[in-house]
Amino acid sequence: MSACGTGESTIDINAQKTGFAQTADAQASQTAQAQPTATATIEPTITSTPTETLEPDVTLSPTTSAETSEITATSAIVNGTDAGQWRAQDPADNTEFSPGEEFTVTWTIENTGTSTWTTDYYIEFATGEQMGADDQIYLPYSVPPNTNVQISVDFTAPSAVGEYQSNWNLVSVYSDTFVYFYIIIEVAEDTDD
Repeated sequence: MSACGTGESTIDINAQKTGFAQTADAQASQTAQAQPTATATIEPTITSTPTETLEPDVTLSPTTSAETSEITATSAIVNGTDAGQWRAQDPADNTEFSPGEEFTVTWTIENTGTSTWTTDYYIEFATGEQMGADDQIYLPYSVPPNTNVQISVDFTAPSAVGEYQSNWNLVSVYSDTFVYFYIIIEVAEDTDD
């Protein structure tokens, strides 16, 4: 037997298109939600801080025995402790000189303190035989701690034969004496015949 009527189903194309479009929109929304969102990356900012450059107060240049440099004295006083020690002398003690002979003694003194000796420091005759030397002789250059200074003094041997000692002190800018040193010489008759 046959069924009642032949039925052909009709498809509504517009409805189908609308369904496809809605499905595509839903899938696009789900895909967008599943992707991570982009965030801005912040780069660190480097800030440079200028540094201070310190300049030395005094520049010293070395000298040789053939040249002498004049160094301007500074009146700046450096805090610290004044201390020193005699290290050497030329000529040695008990060197013989003829009566009236001129000679130079060079003492080497080390700065063992914490202050810098400026050219306002000096050595001065203390006791004994002065032998024509100046009363005071200022340091020829500044002497930082743990360095040496060489100080030369011109003498004239006495006219009488015998042993002579000349005693000296190193004096600070505050007029404090803090290093004691000396020279002993022998004045002998001329033996040249």
